[in-house]
Formats: sequence, structure tokens, C-alpha cells
Amino acid sequence: MSHRILSLTGPLAVTALGTTAALVVTAAAPVPAAEPAAPALHRTADARTTTTVRYGPFTLPAASGDDHGETGNRLAFNIEKPCENCFITGFKPNLVYADGSNANVNTGPMLHHAVLGTHAKSDVVCGGPQRKFASGNERVESVLPSGYGIKVRRGERWNMLYDLMNHAPERKSVYITFTFTHEPAPGSRLKPVTPIWMDAGGCLGSAYDAPDGVSEKVRRWRSTISGRLVHMRGHVHHAGRSVRTENITTGKLLCNIMAEEGGSPEFIDLHGHTEISDMRPCSGDPLGTIERGDVLQISSRYESAHSHDGVMGIMAGWVAED
Repeated sequence: MSHRILSLTGPLAVTALGTTAALVVTAAAPVPAAEPAAPALHRTADARTTTTVRYGPFTLPAASGDDHGETGNRLAFNIEKPCENCFITGFKPNLVYADGSNANVNTGPMLHHAVLGTHAKSDVVCGGPQRKFASGNERVESVLPSGYGIKVRRGERWNMLYDLMNHAPERKSVYITFTFTHEPAPGSRLKPVTPIWMDAGGCLGSAYDAPDGVSEKVRRWRSTISGRLVHMRGHVHHAGRSVRTENITTGKLLCNIMAEEGGSPEFIDLHGHTEISDMRPCSGDPLGTIERGDVLQISSRYESAHSHDGVMGIMAGWVAED
């Protein structure tokens, strides 16, 4: 296996989005981003390559009292991809400082969310550009089961929707990174998978308000595709306990992901507050089968002594279509 790093050191082309557009990649004419630095290549006999793509730098406003500094939702156009005409078999997101060290809430910065998508294909659940990869501050790694890959077509353009926060009383400069494992498509025997975006908040905006106590937000989608669901990952905010997706038509639970909060010191902020530190993905060959017309339901569960505004409950999945 070879490893390389692509670093975007110049400014990204970005535009501000309204807060109601959270995690919805909107269609827009891509604007060229800065050219990446020459990658460092380390080749072996293995055809797979691991590439870390670094986006930024991003300047985070300082926190003021109880108010976090925040970029708000911003959209970067025509961002760098790890490969062309290839299959991506795994990815791990992160937020780092210039020296590569982790930037997390214990020193201020928080990866509220980052969503990588393309206008080249439509999202099968919500329409609009297809959302291919996403993460919140949980930053967990996703690895597809052997034999499957997420296809990146030659010339395909990616956009990135991101929102970064800062718990520290001084400005911070950070980079978003995604480390991808991939292999060339020519000669590959991998089966392509289609992303699905299960969102308790709905298609027009992922954020919703959770009341005090125990609550569940539920949303359903009637599938327009058939195939084998092979991987799912989840995202909730502070006080989120779990997200699950089930096939209501067949009665089968497809994936249930429990949230861990404050599992390591990096996920405890400067005021002693905890953030989501782990949401272990579901992976299997398959997790379950889906037929066109089946109804899939996502349930997002929160437990808190007080209400929370603007929470999320999301499960991104990948289906090998028949």
C-alpha cells in the first residue's frame, strides 16, 4: 500500500449559507479551488493507496463568554479529491492544526460538520447533489466490507459544506482532513455502492429542536432503489444517545448506533462539558436487503434535563444496488 498527502495551502473558494441549510449540499457552479501541493508518494506492490487530503486553513472566531465562535455553514467549491477514476473503500475525517496535531474541544476547535458531495449525481433520498462522505466531531473511521467501493468518476467535481466552532477565548487556525483508502477503477473487481442519507431533520434542513427529557425524532423514506445495505455511520449532538435505521416493511433493524460522550480528554471542552466522542458504524455483507418501495425509518434519540436547539440525527449508508 502507498501513502500520500495532498495539502491545499491556499484559500478555498467559499460562500456563506443560511443556518437552515445545515448538511444540505446545494447545487452551484463550482469555482476552482487552490492547486494542491505536490503529493509525497510511497509506493509498494499493493494497488491500494492511502491519501490524506487537507483542506484549509480555516480561521475560527474566538469564543466570547458562553457563546462559541463559529464559521457558520460555508460551502467550498471544486475541492481536491484523493483520486480520479477510482474506488474509495474507507475514509477517516479529522480536524488538525498546521503541525498535524489534533484540534479538538479540549483546546477549542470543534468539527461541527463537514459534508463532501458532488453535483454529478443526484441524492436518491432528497434529490439535489449526492452526499458522498460526512462527519461531525465524532470523527469515526468508516471501512466498507471487502468487495465494495464508492466510485469516483474521472472529472467528477466535489463540493464541501462545513461548519466549524471554537470553544476557546482566542482565534484558532485549523485544517479539515479526510484520509481515504482507494484503488484504481480499471481492472478493479469491486462492486460500486450508492450513498443514502437518512435524516431525522428532513431534506430541507437537518437541524431540529429536542425537548427536555427523553425524546425521539422519526422520519421515513420509501426506497427508490433495491440492493444490499453494507455500511452505515451516525451523527448526533451533545445529549444524543442513539440513532437507528430499520426497514419498516420487513420489520428488520438495519443498524443501531449508540453515542459515547466525553470518552477521552480531547472530547471534554475548556469548561468541562462533554461532546460526542464515538459512534461506532455498522458494517456487514449485508446489514440487510432493501427492495424498491420498502419504507426505511430513522429514529434519533435524545436524553437531557433541558431542551436543546438545532440538534441533528443522521445516518449515512451505502447500498450495493441489484
